[in-house]
Amino acid sequence: MMTIADLLTPRDEVIDGQFQGVLQAHKVGSDQDRLENDADRLLSMTYPSNALQTAFDHVDNKLQGRDNQGGLTLSGPYGAGKSHGLLVLYHLFNRPTVAQKWIEEWDVSLNLPESSKATIHSTSETDADLIWEPIFEDLGREDILDDIKRYPTTEHLEQLTEEEPVAIFFDEIETWWESFDKSENEELLERNEFFLQHLFEVANDPQEDLFAFATLLDKSQDIKRIVNRTNPYAVDMNDTGDREQIILHRLFETRQDDVDEKAVRDIVSEYVDHYNYPIEIDEPKRYENRMVETYPFHPELLDLLDDVYDAGRERQSVRGVMNVLADTVRRKYNETDLLITCDIEPSAFRGINQTLFNRYVSDKDAVDDIDFGEDLLRTIFLYTIEEREQRASVTECLLGTFKPQKTTVDKLHMSLEGLYGVAHYLDRDSQKENYYLTEDPKLTALVTREQERVLEDDRGSIEETLVDVVRNDVWSDDVYVYPDEDVPDRKELTTVVMLDYLSNGALRGKLDDFFGGRTYQNTVLFVTPKKEIRDDSEIIGKAARVLGAENLRGNVDDGGELASIIRDERRELRNELEDRFGKWVKWSEGPNGDGIRMRRIDVTADVDDVKDKVGRDKTYVGEKIREEVADAENGIAIASMLNDFKQFRRMPILLSDEVFYSAVSQLYRDEKVVLEGDRANFYVPQKSDALPDLTDDLTIHHPDNLDDSIFEEEPEPEPSSENEGEGESSSENNDTTALTQKPETKAVSSKPDSTDSVTVSTEVIKLEGNNARVLRSMADSRINGEKDETTHIDLSYDVDNLSKDELVEFLEQLPSGKHIDATLTVEREDEN
Repeated sequence: MMTIADLLTPRDEVIDGQFQGVLQAHKVGSDQDRLENDADRLLSMTYPSNALQTAFDHVDNKLQGRDNQGGLTLSGPYGAGKSHGLLVLYHLFNRPTVAQKWIEEWDVSLNLPESSKATIHSTSETDADLIWEPIFEDLGREDILDDIKRYPTTEHLEQLTEEEPVAIFFDEIETWWESFDKSENEELLERNEFFLQHLFEVANDPQEDLFAFATLLDKSQDIKRIVNRTNPYAVDMNDTGDREQIILHRLFETRQDDVDEKAVRDIVSEYVDHYNYPIEIDEPKRYENRMVETYPFHPELLDLLDDVYDAGRERQSVRGVMNVLADTVRRKYNETDLLITCDIEPSAFRGINQTLFNRYVSDKDAVDDIDFGEDLLRTIFLYTIEEREQRASVTECLLGTFKPQKTTVDKLHMSLEGLYGVAHYLDRDSQKENYYLTEDPKLTALVTREQERVLEDDRGSIEETLVDVVRNDVWSDDVYVYPDEDVPDRKELTTVVMLDYLSNGALRGKLDDFFGGRTYQNTVLFVTPKKEIRDDSEIIGKAARVLGAENLRGNVDDGGELASIIRDERRELRNELEDRFGKWVKWSEGPNGDGIRMRRIDVTADVDDVKDKVGRDKTYVGEKIREEVADAENGIAIASMLNDFKQFRRMPILLSDEVFYSAVSQLYRDEKVVLEGDRANFYVPQKSDALPDLTDDLTIHHPDNLDDSIFEEEPEPEPSSENEGEGESSSENNDTTALTQKPETKAVSSKPDSTDSVTVSTEVIKLEGNNARVLRSMADSRINGEKDETTHIDLSYDVDNLSKDELVEFLEQLPSGKHIDATLTVEREDEN
């Protein structure tokens, strides 16, 4: 069999997998060996397209004096070849001798000057405040720069062409222009605007050999307005009309004129001769001629790629097509005589539609036993991602897959029909005329029917599925679901979730029933949904779909695809349920100690997040311990106190026992509690007693509940007679050392006309407790009624979740003063 390699020679960069589809204007000045800065190599692989020849005509007219316009813009979408065209024009002026030889080889009518200068600037490299500065520097005309004041005048620009023609090139100048802040850079924009106006004006002067070229994406109306003042010629690089010739020349060294047309036609004829029913083509002879022109690519392939890239969001146009074809030539030119649609590698298009690509990959194994099943599937995939039609006709499927030396059209058609029902994501229209890939597998029809059945007949099983997904998928099996599951009564922390969306009153009643008779009420973390779940028809429908898919397990021959469907359906249900959780039910003691209050705190469907919210209350553990022992005249044993934290919902929740022990330790270090061991052995932090091991038999006391003798230091032993003097001296020193530093004092007259004075000092005394009785006791012991006068009281209250009515009642009880400031910290629940 003859192959493409027998007729055409791909370019080395194509064979080596180094095809450079993207040309960058700013790489012209690179020190590396690149296509952009190598005029010979760049021109050798450039086809003088219709668009380029239009640009050459304008340049020649200016050079020969037939036209005065030397301004030219190249437009078109990304990948249309604007940068490539700009580089070709640049090398006409930068390397005129090399370029003239290439021009003559292609029989193009253009006479270049023997000598000229060119400078090119891309926004990828040039970020000048004043765009003319790098231009004059690159042209070696710093002498003119020295003479420029605010901006170059036409006279300055005319000096550039005194000796030879000069061409100035801008690649994507709009990007540079749009980078300026119009409010902050108004003066810079104005100076650059004058320069560009003058540049295109001089380029339009018949007496000046100045050329100005720019690529435009139609992104900036300002640049468009500035440039269009002199009506430069515009060339649309995307509307060139000879894309196929551009592609063929870019990928192959062999010129089209040098290809053995007879051999090509023999190959093409063999294909066309087999194009019989159900393949439908108009005018077979004309179709054959088209295939000869596009050889080695099937015209259906080129048309498809054009449609895919023209409709794509990035619109890479010719560039995108060439990149895909270069890879295909590299892989196949030694193996086949014609490149057709199924020779394309689908992975090149995963960025256009990742989901459909995944569906194609998923179905490849399913069609492995069908002759040419994967080739047909590739072809259908490529037609499906074309956004306009999104389907492949029977003719397109067969033209994109058929090769005479491998099979017949009839056999291939049978394989195409055999795909349906085997490839899970393949579908076709009711007339069986068009095939396409879908994002949902065909098994979904069976799942839908089973879903409808269980919705009608098996609500109980749907609820069980819902519970299963909530527990295992949403909460990762770290929770109990109430009331569907029994919740153990234990000391360890337990997270319990509910599926019922209830009002506060209904929830309170339901939870009161739950806690009734339970010993450990404060180890249960309840989380409720923030939206309907059980009564939401969408959620129930999704749960029924999961159940329906699972009911099909073992009842259909699906090649393992059903497991993937079940996984996807469960994931979708899980995502919906995750969005509906949740609210953690927080309990706290009511004001004045009357009962417990309930409120709900936002949490995500994550046990760690719930515990994180719970953990924010750990600072209140110590306060609660101190509050409890303050009301216990004989103190409270550590074991009993720890048990209280786990039993009673009025207490803060402990994430671990360590939080409790840590709080007791801190209270002791802060001298806020005293510990008692056996035999009335007290550990008193005020006497610098070391913290004992916190065993269960220790008792916690509030200091105010203990006799003062507990805090008295034991007397020093009497010194011996022989050391009496020394002991006295030592005692004096110790007394001096033990004195605390006094507050700063000042002398003032005791009476307005008296010369006597007394010392007055200001001292801040901190009173701390959880109720008025404790504060009153501390004030009574620390304030001297005869000598002290209080001038300022700064009160700060940490309260336990007051309602609005409770807050008002609390504020009304506060005493009056000269001025009162109040700053409230409010936790506000958002509406969902």
